[in-house]
Amino acid sequence: MMKKVVIIGNGGHAKVILDIINRKKDLILYAILDDSIIDKFEKDDIIYDSLSKLKEYLHAKLIIGIGNNKVREKIVKKFNLDNHNFLTIIDESAIISQSAKIDVGTVVMPNAIINSNAIIGKHSIINSGAIVEHDNKLGDYTHISPGATLSGTVTVGNFTHIGSGSVVIPNIQIGENCIIGAGSVIIKDIESNVTAVGNPARIIKRSE
Repeated sequence: MMKKVVIIGNGGHAKVILDIINRKKDLILYAILDDSIIDKFEKDDIIYDSLSKLKEYLHAKLIIGIGNNKVREKIVKKFNLDNHNFLTIIDESAIISQSAKIDVGTVVMPNAIINSNAIIGKHSIINSGAIVEHDNKLGDYTHISPGATLSGTVTVGNFTHIGSGSVVIPNIQIGENCIIGAGSVIIKDIESNVTAVGNPARIIKRSE
């Protein structure tokens, strides 16, 4: 039996998730919910409705199609959603080790690679072509952007965003609430609540 899926969000990230769902034989897109949709309508057998009506759609499984880490958490808390409300979506082209663990609500995009004993937290994004090597540990609400490479035994804290094409060398710890700029090369540990950019990366901003 096919599972009905509701995507929260109607932007670019949601479009990629829609494509992944359409390629899966066991999932069917039931509805798209977004704050920008005021009046409910139906198109191509998909319901479009306001996010404020979310409680009416909890008979289906949810996935948050929004790239901003903090916004994903805000939605989960605002509507008091639990793990059973969500599913994990992995594109058919992704390569996932049998020993890897991927928590609920996470999306793994096309051609991503997640290798042995890697652990991915809840509501995270492993974007197109990203590589998460062996023994990595990624927290909740993380986002690994397209083409980023996390070498072996890297730790990434909750809410951290690793920019497109970035490279993290082995055995590095990156804290929570960090932004790693696109194309950066991380060769030493990064503390929490900072923005780091460059090759080698340097901290350019600290936040509380």
